[in-house]
Amino acid sequence: MLLTSRILTVLKSLGVKVMISIDGATRATYEAIRGGASFERVVEQARRCARAGLLEALNFTVMKTNYTEIPGIFELAKSIGVKQITIIGFKPCHGYREELLSPREYEEAIRLTCLGAEKTGVGFFFDEPFFWATVKERGLSAEIPGVGVGILAPTTTACIFGEYLFIEPNGDVKPCSFASMVVGNVNEKPLDTIWQEVLTAPFFRQIRAPESRTGYCRECRYLTECKGCRSRTFLLSGDWFAADSCCPLVLKPASKKQGG
Repeated sequence: MLLTSRILTVLKSLGVKVMISIDGATRATYEAIRGGASFERVVEQARRCARAGLLEALNFTVMKTNYTEIPGIFELAKSIGVKQITIIGFKPCHGYREELLSPREYEEAIRLTCLGAEKTGVGFFFDEPFFWATVKERGLSAEIPGVGVGILAPTTTACIFGEYLFIEPNGDVKPCSFASMVVGNVNEKPLDTIWQEVLTAPFFRQIRAPESRTGYCRECRYLTECKGCRSRTFLLSGDWFAADSCCPLVLKPASKKQGG
């Protein structure tokens, strides 16, 4: 919202790429989600960034309020001139349970995403561990994003809880951006020490192991490549190892492991 021609020039000289969040394909939806923001202004700024070669992607956080507008956000991205959309699963925050998609709604969001990409030619990254499992099981069509070609360059599609660290502004360190768990504070302990403790702690060793999951996830053939979102699962169930209740594959049995 605060970009100026001077700032754009500086960013371009530094080789910086940007991502801009537009959580609705219409003014009404976007401004309802982001109170005080202007849909027209953010779209125009996105166009300016695209013309300057700075715009890496649009970000779209998917929730009940906006998931039916996924086709529209692909059309908007095409009109802006950006080649990529990052679809971000709604993660724990204020009002979480009211806006969290059900398994059926997640399945529809994934279907609409695949169709939107196919129709417009705009690429995407869908930030949910069960995305590719759903694509495969439902026979949908989607291209695997290239690794190392943009800001987001995932090396795995699975939940990476405990495989990276997130630092809050106050120095608190978390095993996931959206986790309620704090594993240390950089003002009190060196970051490399905190990281080593996370790598070696029995709890994190267990949570990194797919076979520690319970319920539906335990027998799913996509378990290793998914693992289910741990922060969401804990918030909803109080159990770090429970099955991810938002996964679309709970709607009908997924194929079992051979011998499972």
